[in-house]
Amino acid sequence: MPPHKGQVRYGWRKLSQPYRARLERQGISQRSWEDGADLRKARGKAPKPQPGAAPVELAQELATAPSEAALSAAERFTRPPWIPEWISNEVAAILSQLPDPSKWEGVTFEPQPDGAPWRMTVELKRGYPITIDIPGGGGPGSGAKEVLDLVADIQSGRDTKNKKAAAIFSEVERAYTKAIS
Repeated sequence: MPPHKGQVRYGWRKLSQPYRARLERQGISQRSWEDGADLRKARGKAPKPQPGAAPVELAQELATAPSEAALSAAERFTRPPWIPEWISNEVAAILSQLPDPSKWEGVTFEPQPDGAPWRMTVELKRGYPITIDIPGGGGPGSGAKEVLDLVADIQSGRDTKNKKAAAIFSEVERAYTKAIS
């Protein structure tokens, strides 16, 4: 379990040298260790994807530089029930990496310039945060804009099934406004 919010994990130097080396090979530095990084993958116990979720590799390709094969594959995965049908297959495949919004505590976005993928981090009520890349840009037709449209629907009350997600997704709208100004 991760350290409690606001707490820091100490003891990097107390770890055995082979264990530190294994963590470092998996991209865990002393800094990320102290910040409470998710150690499950480094320990050989990577979390299982959500049932029916698109493969992680496919989601990463769709967020950065989708090929025709990736776009075709995005049409063949099981869409989670919390993702509306009007969200494009590419964005739905990426969002399928996330659990139902009822399990979320908060969301942060890192908008990027020039259409680069935005980083979306979902803080869960229990467990480690999940970070995914979503297609950037924020303009019409972009993945970020689709998420903003989802926020608008949730906030206007048209999507009553996802009302709980309204507060979570409102941060997307602020990130978009900040990115384009």
